[in-house]
Amino acid sequence: MIKSRRQLLFSETSVKPFNDPDLFNIFFDKQKTYDNLSTYAIPTVSVKTNTLKSINSACKNLTKLIHQHQGLTDFNSDIVMKDRFGAGGRYVFKFKSNKSKDMLAIVNKNPHISFIIQPFVNSISTPTDIRFIYLNGKIVQSYIRVAKSGEFRCNEHLGGLLTYLPLKDMSPSLVAKSALIANIINKKHSLFALDFIVSGSNNAYLLEGNTSPGLDWNVALTKNETEAKKLIQLVVSELAVRSKLRITRTYNAPVLPVEPENQDWQWAH
Repeated sequence: MIKSRRQLLFSETSVKPFNDPDLFNIFFDKQKTYDNLSTYAIPTVSVKTNTLKSINSACKNLTKLIHQHQGLTDFNSDIVMKDRFGAGGRYVFKFKSNKSKDMLAIVNKNPHISFIIQPFVNSISTPTDIRFIYLNGKIVQSYIRVAKSGEFRCNEHLGGLLTYLPLKDMSPSLVAKSALIANIINKKHSLFALDFIVSGSNNAYLLEGNTSPGLDWNVALTKNETEAKKLIQLVVSELAVRSKLRITRTYNAPVLPVEPENQDWQWAH
């Protein structure tokens, strides 16, 4: 459905995607993200069909990838199963090892979802992820998200706490790894986000990429509202440049309501 809507939208030649279509395809498909950036990403295997044999095969292949990985000790025996094309922490489940039948039950309950599996990353504290948002080849925003107590997903709508941090307060090695991935991607005129998770051994892994990073709109926190407006203004300014328009940048200007985080569409004009 989403794919057909996108094809219809961009069938009109006057409509141009804000982001590079190839980058969208790589990040929209979590299996492609891993295939293209396996050196930096969490081991990922697709569940081919809704059968116990397919799930057992996927788990076996994942085990092989983990044992071949230089960060073997960063992963525990738990398995995370998630929507291959999903976003926002939806259709994400965690299982203990040897729970193939439970995994099959979830697959059968959601026949419209294509699933991938990944190992759960060991951590020394509450599950936390780090996001760097890029525009025109530079990090324009950075923040961390911390899961609520008892939850392994860090998304705000699931109770996660988002905190903006300046780049200088981020780990230099993580910033360097992010820059390395951004250079490999080499889409300097695109808007995208790189999400990382850090293990208890202080090793960072690419969790996923996103060409439509969600806007935090927690008006209870002035800092978050301000930063969300800044990102909107950066995108609008870039659209103006591409459209050869001149605008006056002001962070106090009224803004339109925004969609929930991590929507499955691209900015377009």
